[in-house]
Amino acid sequence: MNQSAVTWRHAAGVSAVVLLICYGLLRWTDAHGHALPHMSWFLLVTLVLLSFAVLAAGWEVRAYLNGTSIRPPSPQKARRALVAAQAWVLAGAMFAGWFAAYALVELGRLDAGSALGGMIQAIVLCVGSVGAVIVGLIVQSWCRIPKDKDDDDAPGGGSIRI
Repeated sequence: MNQSAVTWRHAAGVSAVVLLICYGLLRWTDAHGHALPHMSWFLLVTLVLLSFAVLAAGWEVRAYLNGTSIRPPSPQKARRALVAAQAWVLAGAMFAGWFAAYALVELGRLDAGSALGGMIQAIVLCVGSVGAVIVGLIVQSWCRIPKDKDDDDAPGGGSIRI
């Protein structure tokens, strides 16, 4: 695995930290009589559209590395696709943590009339955010340059034989 790759462990860690912080803040907000922030279904549309944009960015790199395209992508495009994928993994993880915290707070308020609808919306948005993480991880894997068969496995370039 590449040292600079973003893994599912990074995403899980980011999501867990955001969940804990946001859960505490949302519980504090609710306990002090303030309304929880409003969420919109437009967020799901945004997650889906941005996921498609990340997929489209990585598709050209994937096609070239799989041999289905003879035109190589520019290094800038390939780098942008990789960075977009990695950013989308982390952003999706942050959104998942936020929406999971929101759903947990709403779970504790199910006696309120609007809590069930808010909890269902938060769960759907959390699932969409996990989908964004998966899309980012897939596109990042598309941008991995395969190892050449001619490369030596010896560290430091191998020894010189005279």
